[in-house]
Amino acid sequence: MIRPDRRTNTTQLRVLTASQNVLHRADGSAKFDFGDTSVLVSVVGPIEVPLRDERLDEATVEVVVRPADNYPSTKEKLIETLLQSAFEPMILGGMMPRTLLQIVVQLIKDDGSVLSAAVNAITLALLDAGVPIKYLAASLTCMVDKHTQALTLDPTAAELENASSVHTFAFDNSQGPPHVLLSDSTGIFSEEQYFTSHDACYKATEAVHAFLRASVTSKKEKEQLLATE
Repeated sequence: MIRPDRRTNTTQLRVLTASQNVLHRADGSAKFDFGDTSVLVSVVGPIEVPLRDERLDEATVEVVVRPADNYPSTKEKLIETLLQSAFEPMILGGMMPRTLLQIVVQLIKDDGSVLSAAVNAITLALLDAGVPIKYLAASLTCMVDKHTQALTLDPTAAELENASSVHTFAFDNSQGPPHVLLSDSTGIFSEEQYFTSHDACYKATEAVHAFLRASVTSKKEKEQLLATE
C-alpha cells in the first residue's frame, strides 16, 4: 500500500524535522515538522504577571494558538485548552511563583497531526527557554479508516478525509506504565479501537522521544563548540 505522500505502510511516520532558538526576541523557541505539517512555538517568561492572574505559589501559564491565516476559530480555542491542560501540570511553576509564562503556538501549515506537532514544538521551546519541566512530552496522531477499519499513524490531511475517528495522544518519557499527558479523540469508535490507537501511538512515540532527545543534544553540542571557538 502506497500512501498519498509515498510512505509504504500505515505505521510509517513522516520525516521529522526540528530546530530551536529560531526567534531571537523570545526566551525560547522551536519549530517542529511532521512532513508538510509545521508549527512554530515561542516561549516568553518568566515575566511580570498582571495582578488579576497572579498566583502566590506558582507561575501562571498562558497558551495562545494562532492559525496560519485569518482569526482564531473554535478549533484553535480547543487546541489551546488541550495544550494548557497538558503542559501546565508538567511545568514546575512552583520555582517561578507570581510570574507569567506565555507560550504562543503559530500553526504554519496543517497537513494532518498538527496538534501532535504543537506538543512536540512546545517541549523543545520550553527546553530552549530553560523552563524547568518534570519530563519530556512527545505526541503522535493516528486514525481509523472508515472503509478498511485499518489503523494509520501520522495521517495527512488527505488521509483524514477517509477517517471514521482520529486519536491524538501525548506521553511523557518516564519509565513504567504509559503516562498520558494528552488524549483527544473525535469521530465514531469503539472502546477496542480507542485502546488499540492508544497502544499504537505509545509504541511509535518512542521514535519521537528519541528524535527530541537527539535534537536537544545536537543543539547543546553546537553551543559548546561555539563557546570554545
